[in-house]
Amino acid sequence: MSTITESFEPVSKRSCEGVAIKVDKEKNNERLIVVTGFGPFAGHELMNASWEAVRILPETLISKNQNHYKVEKIFIAVTYDDVDKNIENIWKRNPDLVIHCGVNGEAKTLHIENTAHNKKFDRVDYSCKLLPGSTASLANNGIDCKKLETKLNARRISERINKNQECLKQNPVLVSNDCGNYLCGYIYLKSLDVDCRRTLFIHVPPINKPFTSEETSFVLWSIVRECIEQIESNALDYNENEERLQEFKNK
Repeated sequence: MSTITESFEPVSKRSCEGVAIKVDKEKNNERLIVVTGFGPFAGHELMNASWEAVRILPETLISKNQNHYKVEKIFIAVTYDDVDKNIENIWKRNPDLVIHCGVNGEAKTLHIENTAHNKKFDRVDYSCKLLPGSTASLANNGIDCKKLETKLNARRISERINKNQECLKQNPVLVSNDCGNYLCGYIYLKSLDVDCRRTLFIHVPPINKPFTSEETSFVLWSIVRECIEQIESNALDYNENEERLQEFKNK
């Protein structure tokens, strides 16, 4: 499949507590979107539908405001160690958006995950290792944190995509409130702990059940677009509020 260049929108970084943190993107014009997919694991030994869809995504995105994004696609092994290593490396680069993808063997369509629960992660990963303590250690929210939610409007994303995509008439994108207690839930928790306003998780169905990898990738790309639109809109609202506040202080 050939590389595609598409067009969409930008970002302001905010903490999960709702305190906006302004990011100076003028000094560094490279805006970054990171999309990850998982590798093989039990029941999906030959290939993982999430990575097959992620790897054929476009390389760049141009927003409605003509902001240019690099789209980096990262393969992650189904191990706790690989998740930890990649989460640290991803967020060091201050991405504008991070979308993690995984496969749900029972799904018939894509599921946008709204919530990650810090459950007992008591299943061995693909390297036959267990997570020490069976609970995710969250640097910002602590080990006692029971769940984290994305601040992106998952329901609005699903409604807009279902309305506009013909291929979803029979199998519309759904919103879920439980990402599970395996590596999908684990990676989502780790990223939400860093910044829940720029993080989302998507579960995809197995290949050809019912969508081809190309069809899944197309829907996934639409979700990326919607996320960027939301993030940019929030950033514009924040900047306008900052300007109004400054005007008030100067009176």
